[in-house]
Amino acid sequence: MAKRLKLKLSPAGILFLIAIAVLVIALIAVIAVLGSTCGAEKDARSGGATATPTATATPEPTEEIVATSTPEASATPEQTGIEGLEGITTPDPNATDAPSGVTIASPPATATASPAATPKIYTSPTSAQKKAAKDGYVAKDKVKMRKGPATTYDIVKSDIPKNTVVTLYELQDGWWFLKCGSSYGYIRKDMIKEGSPEATAKATEDGTTYDGTIKTNSVAALRNGPSKSSKVIKEMSNGTKVTVYYKTKDSDGNTWYYINDGKAKGYVHSSLISTSSKVPSK
Repeated sequence: MAKRLKLKLSPAGILFLIAIAVLVIALIAVIAVLGSTCGAEKDARSGGATATPTATATPEPTEEIVATSTPEASATPEQTGIEGLEGITTPDPNATDAPSGVTIASPPATATASPAATPKIYTSPTSAQKKAAKDGYVAKDKVKMRKGPATTYDIVKSDIPKNTVVTLYELQDGWWFLKCGSSYGYIRKDMIKEGSPEATAKATEDGTTYDGTIKTNSVAALRNGPSKSSKVIKEMSNGTKVTVYYKTKDSDGNTWYYINDGKAKGYVHSSLISTSSKVPSK
């Protein structure tokens, strides 16, 4: 009968064997890991199956959300951002819609001509006009006086004789506002001269003269023009002898004599003079 071999290991030998076993196991594990990695890379290169991820995120359902902005009520062109409508605050309800891309220009402002000012029409003089009043007389024969400073106004007096004395108040647009006799109105500037008509009357002094006598119960006024509104030069008493040159009428139809009492010349109302013969009209 064969003899069995009996090995007797020392503690150091046992530790040596355990170390070798551990080393072998570690080597086998490393070889296994390397082999698994290389295989996965090979499968990836060859189009093999892709490793399943450990956790797959479930995608949320896709929904297209369209952002809708609520337009502001009654937005002006500036608020809507439409190019070319800046400055237009109120659209024209009668305007035709312009095609897309066409710039709408604001129409130019139309200048409105101011109406001509209506002249002030006087029917009687103001206090200021009375203070500034001056003497004048009609420079032409058969002159018309109107209600306003234009030929379109109605006639107040017509056929006013030359040298009729007037009171001038104000010049308006080429017309004098004046008093002629007892009436107020307008006579064209070129028909009127300022001052007294005495200079014109002197031209008749070279003609025939007539004797006259003042007849009055009080005094007779000698005036610088053939009108009751003319300035009084002096007063003459009853019976005063005068030289009469001619007679004329004022705008109210009253007759006046142009006379000379030896000291002054002027006009006296015909009712205050008696003459030796008929005196001609000028």
